[in-house]
Amino acid sequence: MIMNGPVPPERQAASKYNYKIFALINGLSYMCLGETVIILLAVQLDCRDYIISALGAMLYFGFLLLPLGKNVTARVGAARSQGIFWILRNFSALLVAAATPVSLYVSHSLAVIILLTGAFLFYGFRAAGAVMVQPLLGEMTNRSDRSAFIALTTALFYVTCVLALAVISVVLHYTRSVWALTGIIIVGAMFGFTSSHFISRIDETGAIRDSARKPILGELRILWKDRPLRLLLAGGFVINLAVIMLIPISMLALKRGYGVSNTNALLFALLQMAASVLLSYFIVKATRKLGPRRIMIVTYLFMLLIGLLWMIAPNSFHWQYLVLPFILCGGTYVSMNNSMTHYFLQIVEEERRVAASILIAVVTGAGAGVAGMFLAGGLLALAEKLTDRLQTPDPYRLYFIAATILLLPGLCVLSSMKPLPVEKRMIKKTWFDFLW
Repeated sequence: MIMNGPVPPERQAASKYNYKIFALINGLSYMCLGETVIILLAVQLDCRDYIISALGAMLYFGFLLLPLGKNVTARVGAARSQGIFWILRNFSALLVAAATPVSLYVSHSLAVIILLTGAFLFYGFRAAGAVMVQPLLGEMTNRSDRSAFIALTTALFYVTCVLALAVISVVLHYTRSVWALTGIIIVGAMFGFTSSHFISRIDETGAIRDSARKPILGELRILWKDRPLRLLLAGGFVINLAVIMLIPISMLALKRGYGVSNTNALLFALLQMAASVLLSYFIVKATRKLGPRRIMIVTYLFMLLIGLLWMIAPNSFHWQYLVLPFILCGGTYVSMNNSMTHYFLQIVEEERRVAASILIAVVTGAGAGVAGMFLAGGLLALAEKLTDRLQTPDPYRLYFIAATILLLPGLCVLSSMKPLPVEKRMIKKTWFDFLW
């Protein structure tokens, strides 16, 4: 609901409650629809590696649909806009599920097209709805409770992700049928339709709607002159590129490099989600002490360690070793996302957050998605040509060597971002202070 004037404290509290319920149900939904299940479905449908890497990049490539979010927000406000796009997102998930019968009874090539189209629309509508999340969070929180609330809602999301993943693992333990994965996606869409009800009930002022009504080009020109924001764009780009090139391919390497079952693959995904939950809690204190920019730098270093761990991975399956990259996948992903949101809210003025959200999402989301899709797909295809042992870790080991080398300069980009006041107050004491 759009309020006339500031949102009263009691309505802010109600909005926080609705957002927490949304986060809980959305976690159940997303785990049934998100990257892990879609990748497992693609593997089950015998899609090529470069198709699967493209599916991983769709999470960011879908930001091309983000301007739709601004147009709808200008009419109905941020909360109702996200509710509308969440409904469309879940209809798109049903399109992904439709790839199964098409592949089995009509045409495999057509099924791949439907799968890619459904994934693009799923992530695209998700982006169009989520573009206003940062400004919306800014309205229902203040500087004193913002980082804690972001961390709490992120933790709630990942807790229900873990619960959903545990149930999915049990289901897939008893059946390897592709129809089971298809049914899981359909159930996830039903949860998604339910979550849209709660996000639509959040109260807001007219500021976000009024900001969305402003001509975007003029706002973007002003924002582009802001050097700290340009550096944030560069930092967000390299972070998302690293996510695209390292995290989805980790699941692919586990499935095809070591030939593990869907159930075992989901257990690794469960560990990844558990790491996300734990880190989303501990990252609050670290962010307050070190600042979000430093957290991004440190977690980017740990993300590069994912590539290093795959480079030296054993030739045979040893779960004690292979859990390490998945724990890092979960911990680094949530830490960098939370830090990026916190950093954004600190450096961008409230009246410019809508335009800035769009600019950041398109550049760091769609831009990184396009780059990651071509880089990851190209490297996987090259690794496949250079190695004869396709059903072994060898091609993926070669891929991670190349990907890590390409991503290494991203540290310089992150270290060039503007330090926040909390970081300036800290005394430099360590040999690696040049990074800060």
